[in-house]
Amino acid sequence: MTTPHSHPANPPVAKLKAVDPACFARHNGSRYRTPVDLQVTPDAPRHFLVVGGCLAQPFTDIAAMINPAFTGDFILLNNFDEFPAIPPAQAARYDFQIIHIPLRSILGNAYFQLPDDTARHEEFLRQTQEHLARYLANVVKLNVERKLLTFVLGFMVPQQNPLGRFRARYDVRNLLHFMERLNMFLAGEVARLENAHFVDIDQVSSSIGKKACQDDMVWSFTHGTTLSDGDHDLDLNRIEPPAPMQQHYSARWLEFFEALLHEIFAMHRTILQQDTVKLVAVDLDDTLWRGVAAEGTLGAMEGWPMGFMETLLLLKQRGILLAILSKNDEQFIRSKWKDIVQGQIALSDFAVLKINFRSKAKNLAEILREVNLRPQNAVMIDDNPVERAAIQAGLPGVRVLGSELYYLKRVLLWAPETQQVKLTAESGRKTEMVQAQLQRESVRQQLSPTEFLQTLQLRVSISVLGDTRNLQMSRALELLNKTNQFNTTGVRYTLEQCHQQFAAGRQLHVVQAEDRFTQYGLIGAAWVRENCVEHFVMSCRALGLGIEDAFLAWLAARLAGQKAFTMLGQLRHTEANLVCREFYRRSGFISSPANPELWMRPLALPLRIPLHLTLATSEDESAPASSGAGNSGTAVRSLRPDLVST
Repeated sequence: MTTPHSHPANPPVAKLKAVDPACFARHNGSRYRTPVDLQVTPDAPRHFLVVGGCLAQPFTDIAAMINPAFTGDFILLNNFDEFPAIPPAQAARYDFQIIHIPLRSILGNAYFQLPDDTARHEEFLRQTQEHLARYLANVVKLNVERKLLTFVLGFMVPQQNPLGRFRARYDVRNLLHFMERLNMFLAGEVARLENAHFVDIDQVSSSIGKKACQDDMVWSFTHGTTLSDGDHDLDLNRIEPPAPMQQHYSARWLEFFEALLHEIFAMHRTILQQDTVKLVAVDLDDTLWRGVAAEGTLGAMEGWPMGFMETLLLLKQRGILLAILSKNDEQFIRSKWKDIVQGQIALSDFAVLKINFRSKAKNLAEILREVNLRPQNAVMIDDNPVERAAIQAGLPGVRVLGSELYYLKRVLLWAPETQQVKLTAESGRKTEMVQAQLQRESVRQQLSPTEFLQTLQLRVSISVLGDTRNLQMSRALELLNKTNQFNTTGVRYTLEQCHQQFAAGRQLHVVQAEDRFTQYGLIGAAWVRENCVEHFVMSCRALGLGIEDAFLAWLAARLAGQKAFTMLGQLRHTEANLVCREFYRRSGFISSPANPELWMRPLALPLRIPLHLTLATSEDESAPASSGAGNSGTAVRSLRPDLVST
């Protein structure tokens, strides 16, 4: 008899699957932290600015090695030099900037001259933080002035405490902790800026291996850069000239720079929400757990199964929907679930379950219809290559994983396509909202359309955003960039572009909703300039409830109140926006003879809000809203549907 961790005396000989060399190369080295398994859209050409010290000088050349379409300019700013004036036309060409703050510039060389006194070290840290804040304020002018997307690099933490291994680890007199405190301060300062993000360069160095990246075991720790032979020529006149440093140590400086740039480029992809994953569907047997439950061959939960279940719960927290897609007996799975997963994950964590013996491709297509998603937003994970091939054949846009089970957790958690810049309240409640939506749709099927809408108790709230500092801006930007089906132009935005939109006189109108089933949060947005609705998006989970009609009627009433005579709306066909192509036509608009993408409607004609919903708007519509519908802290007035017309 064997113990749980022992092995039988004569284990069966299994033919192991060899690791494909190309797969190994793709998942190791500089790409280890930023897997590309979920990337579909190639990276577009990028032009960026690099500002900082000598560590950052190779960035532009190495970026071009990674992708010739990546081009950059470098500004050397080793000390507190004045940030050079950059013409607006040149600044407008940059997609983002990378800021590197030389440690030597803000720390100097006084650290090791400090007395062994905690108070003196704390004071020195405070002074260093002041220098750091001054340097940062000097180099982020493009971010402050035009909200240029900015990545600020942290500092690399030394490999060991130079005062010895026995120094208390989390004491400010320990250089490692001192540098960690400095990184914490810098991250906090960056968080105060709009459209700026802290890049944890120390984590990148750790992933590659500090001994192969950092030069602090030879040079001054304030130099803060990679192993280099930059000073080797100065030592050639010695009695015994040394070999170059990179022959003494296993230097991987190029891999480090590549990994650091991949990190930044991955963050940029997430910010642009390219190839976003909105749903992850999983098989059960030999995918969520080891073995086949119905055959009684379940294996140990320890190892990758627990890691995979943990991964799914983290994805759920990010707002990604989970689904089960398994050929099994549903009653059996439900009855044995707790015993099988041992409390690691609940069935209620999955928004949708399809446990039957139908085609998985058909089941997945049904799931996508139920949650109003496109195949391009879904990932399917299955251990069976036949099932994976069938899904790819039936739903070509779906990304399929499962052939390499040891990569699943890393790919799903680290790929930029599953990440978000900010987790909004709507993201955290996505599963519950979809479950409520499915319950709502079940009720809809039992009632006539009129009865269903009348019993929905639908409440809608509209507010107006005037700048990017509004607390609703993060969710509005997420909605604008993720919505595909009801999206009248398909345009995507960066926060910098939104800042320019506001500066040009546009307003962003947003709508929130709730009914007797759930709060849906912010589910609609429209860019408006003068009398034209330039861009209109509505979350797919809110379609068919009349909210888009109420939103448009409210916008029409607002324009009429501003003495406009005609309302305009832009509508550009995209591959995915079929559901909104008739929106303006059925609302009484006609296409402009001069521009088929522009629709017009006289404001003298009435446009009414549907009677089954209640609409409210803030009295002070320019004030930033701080929370959900009806509780922003400003006065709210309800509008009678029969009175909101033009």
